[in-house]
Amino acid sequence: MKFITLDTIVNDILSIVRGSIVSQSEPISKRQIEDWINQYRSILLKRDLDKGKYPNPDFIQEIPFVELEEVPVEGDTLASGYSGYTFTGSNVLRTKLSIPKPIDFNFKNGFTFIGKPDGTELQIVPEHRARWQQYKKYTSSEQLVYHKNDHLYVTNAGLSDLSHLYIRGIFEIPSEVGRFVNPATDIAYFNESSKYPVPANLVPAIKEFILSKELQIETSAPSDTKNDDAHGVAQNVER
Repeated sequence: MKFITLDTIVNDILSIVRGSIVSQSEPISKRQIEDWINQYRSILLKRDLDKGKYPNPDFIQEIPFVELEEVPVEGDTLASGYSGYTFTGSNVLRTKLSIPKPIDFNFKNGFTFIGKPDGTELQIVPEHRARWQQYKKYTSSEQLVYHKNDHLYVTNAGLSDLSHLYIRGIFEIPSEVGRFVNPATDIAYFNESSKYPVPANLVPAIKEFILSKELQIETSAPSDTKNDDAHGVAQNVER
């Protein structure tokens, strides 16, 4: 099944640019175009989802294996225990790698699922609520997740042998998912040839924004390129 990749969108834009006169003193790099694609994707997604629409599955990326490590809680002191080092207060687990920044929507964040490998979902809450959870009578042992400084933290770490998380979300820069590798195949979860997380109907709008707003190129419907019987057509491109 054919799908849209980041590389395809970049090359489509470059093809139009190469046939145009662009008022730029420096050559346009693929990296710059990738940045523009990510920016306008975020703008269009936020515009639609802030209206209360249900997230299209094409927006969502998966990171099935996000490794965790135990860290001290800020303000707590490190103490030596019978099984190595333990922390006074509630231990916390933190993702070893920083998590791609989720898009912030009205009244919600861009995470659509954070859970354990067995599919058990963990509730994501503000940090202050996670810290006060230990003082609640009936739910003090509940494991919660909070997001801080580009990492996810899991409370009550000592109550399970949790080693990694399963995450789904809508991220500002999809390529950052490529920092995470499938431990079974040693292949990154995202590269330029992976499916780009955007519905096909939004791709023309992203291209149009980049061409018109960033490069000052106007496109119109295809027209006959030669005065012959072949009816060959090409995109009309003007500055």
